[in-house]
Amino acid sequence: MRKYLFLLIVLFLALFSCVDDNSSYEAQEKEKVDVEGVTPGGGEEEPPVDGELTPGVNLVKLNITEPDGQVVERRFKYFMPSTLVTSKPISLIFEFHGSYEFKKDELPSDPLEGLSKTHALCQLATRENCIVCFPAGEVVTQEDGSGAVNWQNSEKHLPFVDAMLDFFMTSSPSVDPLRVYSTGQSSGAIFSFVLAFYRSEKFAAITPRAGQMNIDNQTQLPSRAVPIRVFAGEIDQTVIHSAVLQNMEQWAIRIGGYFPGDMVYTAKDLEIEDYKTVDTRKYHGGNADMEIYTLLEEGHGINVTRCTTLMWEFMSAHPMNQETVNCFVTSETHEIMAQCGEKIEFGINYTDGAELTVSGEPKGWNYQLNGKKISLLGPLNFFGDIDRKGELILTVTMGGQTERDTISYELKAPKEYFEVGDIYYNDDFEPVGVVCWVNNANIKEAKIINLEGPNSYGNVWYGQGLGNDFETPDQYDGEGNTAKMIARKEALNLSLSAANSAFVWASEYSYKGISGWYLPAIKELEAIAPNVAVIQEKMKELGVYTTNWDFSAKTLYSSTTEAGGKGKLFYNYNYSAKQIGYGDSADEYLGYIYVRAFKKVSK
Repeated sequence: MRKYLFLLIVLFLALFSCVDDNSSYEAQEKEKVDVEGVTPGGGEEEPPVDGELTPGVNLVKLNITEPDGQVVERRFKYFMPSTLVTSKPISLIFEFHGSYEFKKDELPSDPLEGLSKTHALCQLATRENCIVCFPAGEVVTQEDGSGAVNWQNSEKHLPFVDAMLDFFMTSSPSVDPLRVYSTGQSSGAIFSFVLAFYRSEKFAAITPRAGQMNIDNQTQLPSRAVPIRVFAGEIDQTVIHSAVLQNMEQWAIRIGGYFPGDMVYTAKDLEIEDYKTVDTRKYHGGNADMEIYTLLEEGHGINVTRCTTLMWEFMSAHPMNQETVNCFVTSETHEIMAQCGEKIEFGINYTDGAELTVSGEPKGWNYQLNGKKISLLGPLNFFGDIDRKGELILTVTMGGQTERDTISYELKAPKEYFEVGDIYYNDDFEPVGVVCWVNNANIKEAKIINLEGPNSYGNVWYGQGLGNDFETPDQYDGEGNTAKMIARKEALNLSLSAANSAFVWASEYSYKGISGWYLPAIKELEAIAPNVAVIQEKMKELGVYTTNWDFSAKTLYSSTTEAGGKGKLFYNYNYSAKQIGYGDSADEYLGYIYVRAFKKVSK
């Protein structure tokens, strides 16, 4: 019977697994499994005596009661080296196999077949005083008769794991309960994550290979953070590398107590002999160490033999010691640059139950600590008796341990002038616009462009009714043009609104409490053309820029109109061609035009 690597399908995970996993699993040509260090026909030695573990490779069968009440027989093999030293702590390592596919009318593969003491983990066990357990997964059959042997339907496997743990804990020689670990490949790697989530009090650490677990929709988190070193292929097309990074970040934040900035990335950190170069991403110091080992130019078939040393290095360094508290403190930011009157808020995290003290509170700032959040309100007077620069130091102590985290702060000197690209704030220091033009004759005067849209409704029409004989020909004063249009609308008692009229939208526009906007004149639009790249870059920084609103690909309409043509000319500026144009309308109607609002500001 040939063995195949079964690539998990999202549908299976959605239907059969108790874990919400949104990984991308792509259907592709199956590859034959190469099981490292296994010789065909390697059978069991003498059956073990009840309550006594026997040297060599041994087969054990257990009757397991599943969640639905059904009793099923489950199997595993374990390897115990004959050189095991019982006077030293004995570690127990679970190795969960990948998925073995079978076709219609084929018998399922036996994942335990051919297992021998030459397996890389068995050799490790001989060197490091370990016992290795190799469980067999469940046969999952599809409607067409094909299927796989794997670790889907994880709720069925948890009782099996509990029974195996009980078997080893009640047998002799005694396994150290603080040194129980899980690893596995692909489907088995995913199940290792399941154990770290649902059996966190049993497993000291995990080192999965080519697997991950999405916890975005999990609301009840583990009681303990399990240390993790995951091995991920950079070009894995089954468990996509970017998904591993994203999901491990969530484990680090939600379970590990870290902030994204706590991750330390080292490119080409190490080389595995005769194998791959490794990039590392490490979260250290929080509730648990969490690491991602990215194997460059490696796909889904990670070589267990080559990774065994690094797996054991992590396991042996992370026994579960429930009486030792890992004292830590970290902050969401480590550098604060504030303006006068600006309010800064950021989160901190530290060991629950630890004593926290904060030193270096800045003089003249309004400082508040509320739970695990710090807020700072910058002084209003930069030239007063204040601390303009310094450091906040967070110190936690617990169980004789002390840890510190440092946050630098600086109050920026107030600018008495404008520059293109400055962000304009309201009184609550919320960004409301970007400076798009500065008066060279008086650099304390400027114009800002609004951050939204064409507007919040999408495309805007001019509407009808002002009259072809009415015009706003000024090419420089959009504020005056807009005011004249509004006066004309009111004089004629027209029912134009922000939903169908560009000038009404601009005049009524308000953003985060800031009003007084207008529809710019044509020369005002032309004047900002050289500054478009700077404006867009600032909008990207603020998170309001979208590719479908790239200035270089848009034509903006102005408030400059003239009687003529078919009836009236509406001037616009094309930022792609960098030229002035116009729409020629007989009935004052222009459909689906783009506009922005301007506002005059001063220091």
